[in-house]
Amino acid sequence: MTNLIALPNEILHHVFKHVDPIDLAHLPCSCKFLNTNIASDGQLYKAVYCQMLDKPHQDQMGEIDYEKRMKDLVRYRYILNSPASASEKATHLPFIADFTTTLLRTASGAPSSSNITLLKSHISSSRPSTTNLEAFLSQSVTYNRASLSPHAATHSHPPLPDLSLRQASAKLHVLYGKPILLPRRTHFNTPYPYAVSMVYDLRNYTEATLWGPYMGDGQASVDWEKLEAVMLVLGHNVDSFRASIGEQMLPRGLVWKEGWRGAQPYSYRSVDIAGEDSDEEVVEVEDGDGDEGEGGEVVEDPYNITGTWMRVVCFLDFHDLFAYNFTSPTMPAGTPRPALQTTEAIRLITMELKVTHSEPPGPDDGQEHPVVYFEGVSRSLHSAWDANANSNIRGNVRMTKEGEVRWQSISVYNGEERWRSEGIQVGGIQSARGVLGHWFDKDHDVHGPAGPTAFYKVSDQIKKRGPASEDEESNYWEVELEQELEDDDDEEVQAFIGQLAQSIGLPLNHGHNHGTGLHFHTHTHVHGHGHGHVEEGSGANAGSGFGEGGQETS
Repeated sequence: MTNLIALPNEILHHVFKHVDPIDLAHLPCSCKFLNTNIASDGQLYKAVYCQMLDKPHQDQMGEIDYEKRMKDLVRYRYILNSPASASEKATHLPFIADFTTTLLRTASGAPSSSNITLLKSHISSSRPSTTNLEAFLSQSVTYNRASLSPHAATHSHPPLPDLSLRQASAKLHVLYGKPILLPRRTHFNTPYPYAVSMVYDLRNYTEATLWGPYMGDGQASVDWEKLEAVMLVLGHNVDSFRASIGEQMLPRGLVWKEGWRGAQPYSYRSVDIAGEDSDEEVVEVEDGDGDEGEGGEVVEDPYNITGTWMRVVCFLDFHDLFAYNFTSPTMPAGTPRPALQTTEAIRLITMELKVTHSEPPGPDDGQEHPVVYFEGVSRSLHSAWDANANSNIRGNVRMTKEGEVRWQSISVYNGEERWRSEGIQVGGIQSARGVLGHWFDKDHDVHGPAGPTAFYKVSDQIKKRGPASEDEESNYWEVELEQELEDDDDEEVQAFIGQLAQSIGLPLNHGHNHGTGLHFHTHTHVHGHGHGHVEEGSGANAGSGFGEGGQETS
């Protein structure tokens, strides 16, 4: 039998690159020869890295310390596989958050990404133990407010983690992408009413926050707790939507069934929105660095804006929003408003966007990419009499100083601006996950309205058709989500929605080429131990893409 140390260095290199990093760390201790061999093999840790994880992008190659990265991986897996309690694991949150973000930033955009597979195997609702979700994805202020105190009668909460830890946890949750709507029932109330209270608290829409999901520094620094609240609200409403109409009728991409998918740069993949049997014409833009602008010149578009997008918008009745914010005694700054039970409405909207021009980034922007401007049409899948049914839309995309992708848009009706939005593309440039953010009044009225929104790209194609008009016919179906449908009624609804799908022309799950556009209301009813209301720190648990919230049980 050939002695291991007698093999040529090239063969040893090939053998060792398949060794798990935790074992590779022990090999140099076995003998002097292997110690010297491994220490002198400058490419070994890089080879092990590329064997276990995605090969970094070309522009990232030079910045990686592969030996340190492998040591960090060993520590990362050790913490996540530890049988320790959630509170014990949470002490490692800064390291876990940093390494997870690194894995996503360097992940391949391919469905077979090794980085994503690693994350799914260690931080997922499908694991036998959900301790990691609680330790690292449930430390924000929303979950702190929803937590069940051991002394429920006092309505007290565990100590609130400091801001940096809360932000790190909320960011991980947003990147995970599956709203944890049903945490462990022995530890939490449902977080949804607390997320609603953050999203619809108009004190969060200020000049300092740029009316978006940002910190109050005026620099568009992302407030991940606000984005988490947006994701939870949208996720709850989409889950109600799905329960009402059936999952097969959901537009493609509205629900993420797998955590972490789509939260990495360049993970977006275009789909055919015309269909093989369709006679409809489409304009298709090849994914690349440029697109034709207004004057026929090539516009640099690293964000891949041009194409068809799906948008989700939630809102409260304006009277309810006003009453929630202005009819109770003035609250001290920094004190959250009470958990909110209410009726929300949700709309699905298609946006057809095309880049117009670009310009160099300004002094307040990130310098990696230009500012790219776009315009297009926004088509709400609602009744023609709705004044908000269709609009023109324009906006821009730019990098922030933190390296996040910031989207701004303005909806224009008959030449008059009406709504604005601010959002962040989750996962970075050209991510499949899309954008989470706020919509608000174009004049920044302190009385609102305002609310959560999200949008994600469906296709590089745009259907050829006339401009949006408030007078054009559109399809409409309204569903009250509290209503329980009989079997016959359900069949009629599904048949009707199927007809809508043919005319709307949006991709569906399960291989369908068309989707539905619905307007529906969600009725929030939270009950805790027989009470028809929510009290922070008491009660029991009640029952993006969005939706597909993980149910965590004890």
